Amino acid sequence: MRPLRVFVDTSVFGGLFDEEFEADTRLFFNAVDAGRFRIAVSEQVIEEIKPSPEAVRGLFNAHIPKIDIFRDSPEIQDLADLYLREGIITPKYRVDALFVACASVNDCAGLISWNFSHIVHEEKSRLFNLVNVSQGYPLLFIATPREMLRHVKKG
Repeated sequence: MRPLRVFVDTSVFGGLFDEEFEADTRLFFNAVDAGRFRIAVSEQVIEEIKPSPEAVRGLFNAHIPKIDIFRDSPEIQDLADLYLREGIITPKYRVDALFVACASVNDCAGLISWNFSHIVHEEKSRLFNLVNVSQGYPLLFIATPREMLRHVKKG
């Protein structure tokens, strides 16, 4: 079975070192190591990882062979700007809009995050997908690592 490509934001790498998210994050990375998922990140994720604690950088670097890195593009910028114009995310959190846009433009099956305020939020997920469909992009499954693992197990 081909691995499912999912966009992983910075919070997931840090989640392994957070007591609340550690167990589910570990299960997700075990699934990555077993070949069930292929990680995708953007240049913004790499920039956010750079000043992170050494353990977070080490986790990221250990997975580099299993990571697709997407460069920024005008298409990603335009889609992120549309999310802002639609009021899904405020300009202060534009990087979160860029994460969703990058995953959408690059045909990722899902976006995984522990960011409940701006990304893994039922109403925002619905709004991101309304914009995506209106622009000709497929639906994007936005979930926590736990939800993604449960979703893939069912499918």
